[in-house]
Amino acid sequence: MKVLITGGSGFLGINLVRYFFKKGISDIRTLDLVDFDYPERNRIEEVKGDIRNKDDVARAMKDIKLVIHTAAALPLYKKKDIYSTDVVGTRNLLEDAYKNNVERFIHISSTAVYGIPDHHPLYEDDKLKGVAPLRGGASDFFQKFSSPNIA
Repeated sequence: MKVLITGGSGFLGINLVRYFFKKGISDIRTLDLVDFDYPERNRIEEVKGDIRNKDDVARAMKDIKLVIHTAAALPLYKKKDIYSTDVVGTRNLLEDAYKNNVERFIHISSTAVYGIPDHHPLYEDDKLKGVAPLRGGASDFFQKFSSPNIA
């Protein structure tokens, strides 16, 4: 199974790469803005690109069966960059995954989509309140593409 990890050079990305290697899954491709500068570099296929760029996404999505989407803009980024990365970039990935019949798409996000929690723990079916600038953004696309294969 060929796996794509977006944000593959980040903390979650490298730990997912290592997790898959331990599980015997080695056909891994990463997509990130920055170099994959880890000892495992020669064991993965690296696509240097931006999830906001549809051509980069199309290159990375070729022949993929499982997408784990961890790429995101940091809270210290400008609001327009957060929106373009977290909403537009996520939409690009979802659309291309759908077009390419990806078997499973997993989005790893933060609890920011739920706003300031009034209870713990939070569950996937809790009300989405979101915090600006993401309110009503990427979550709308997940609802549009909702299926048992999108988590």
